[in-house]
Amino acid sequence: MFKISRQTATKAAVVTALSVAASVSIVLLLVPMLGGHPDGPGFWMSVLCPLVIAAPASAWQFHQKETIERQRDEIARMHVELEDMHAELSALHADLKQRSRIDSLTGGLNRETFFATLDAAASGPQSSALLIADADHFKKINDTFGHLVGDEALRVIGRTIAATLGSRDFWGRIGGEEFVLFLDGADRAKALAVAEALRGAVAGSKVLVEGARVPLSVSIGARCSSGRFDPTELFRQADEDLYRAKKAGRNRIVIDGEEAGTVVA
Repeated sequence: MFKISRQTATKAAVVTALSVAASVSIVLLLVPMLGGHPDGPGFWMSVLCPLVIAAPASAWQFHQKETIERQRDEIARMHVELEDMHAELSALHADLKQRSRIDSLTGGLNRETFFATLDAAASGPQSSALLIADADHFKKINDTFGHLVGDEALRVIGRTIAATLGSRDFWGRIGGEEFVLFLDGADRAKALAVAEALRGAVAGSKVLVEGARVPLSVSIGARCSSGRFDPTELFRQADEDLYRAKKAGRNRIVIDGEEAGTVVA
C-alpha cells in the first residue's frame, strides 16, 4: 500500500462522492424509464460499484499526479542548486586562476606570469622600456625591524608602482625585493620620468615603527627599445644598469648605461 496525503484523500473522496451521486442519479432516472423500480440490490449496486472502483482509482491517480509534481519540483530545485554550484565553481576557478598569476604579497604579477606577458609584448613594433627596481638595504630592514615590517615595505613599493604605471603597462615581483616594470609605448624620456617618479615616491614614503620612520628607497636599472626586442637580452641589460645603480650608491637610476642623477640616500 502506498501512503496518500490528506489532499489526495480529500480529492479522491470528492470524486468518489460525485461518482456515487452520478451512478445513483442514472439508476433513479433510467430504471423507471425501462419499467423497473430503483430499489433493492440494483440501487445498492449503484452505490457500491463507484465506491469500490472510483475510490481506489481516483486515489491512485491523484497520488501519482502529486508524486510527479513533487518530483518535478525537486528536479527544478536540484537544477537551481546545480546552477548555483556551477556558478560558484566557475568563480572559484577564476579566483584560483587569478591567484596563480598574482604575487599575493604585493599584488603584482608573479615571475612566471610577468615573463610570459613580456614575451608576448616583445614582438610589438612600438617603443617600450623595461625597468628593474630593487629595494635598497632590504636585508637590513628585515634584520632591524623584522620581517613583518619588511613585508609592509614591499607592499608600499608595490602600491607605488601600481599608482605610477599607465593602463597599458604591467609589472611584477620577480624576486624577494626585486620588481620589474614594462612600459608599453614609452620612449627614453617617458621611461626616465616614470623611473624618477617611482624612485621619488618610494623615497618619500612613510613606513613607521613605533613612530620611527623606516628608511626605504629603490635603485632602478632601465633599458629602452625602439621596437621588437629579445626579452632575455633586454632584461639582462636592465639588470646590468641596476647593478650600476647599486654600485654607485643606491637610491638612483641608471638608464641605457648612463646614470640619471645622483641622490643622497
